[in-house]
Amino acid sequence: AVSALCGRHLIRVCLAYFASGFNTAAVDHEADGSTNNGIFQINSRKWCKNLKPNVPNMCQMYCSDLLNPNLKDTVICAMKIIQDPQGLGTWEVWRHHCQGKDLSDWVDGCEL
Repeated sequence: AVSALCGRHLIRVCLAYFASGFNTAAVDHEADGSTNNGIFQINSRKWCKNLKPNVPNMCQMYCSDLLNPNLKDTVICAMKIIQDPQGLGTWEVWRHHCQGKDLSDWVDGCEL
């Protein structure tokens, strides 16, 4: 059985792997001109500010802040997204690869 503390990391580890392959500098360009940024591929349409004017910028940060290997800003923004009504469902990779799956292998040996 996975301990409660290790279990809390399952969501982030699975999401980070399938979103970016754990690449903190990943940027993916969408057809609508928006970008998915950082280890969790947070989209600029709603969550961060890039070169496009008049975006909601719900995380109150530049998209480039999400590309930092120091994950503080990224985690702060991800927590805001999770609190959104769509929650983790915001991420297509979560819905397809993580949601409802046995994620215990992601923290095999975790002894936090």
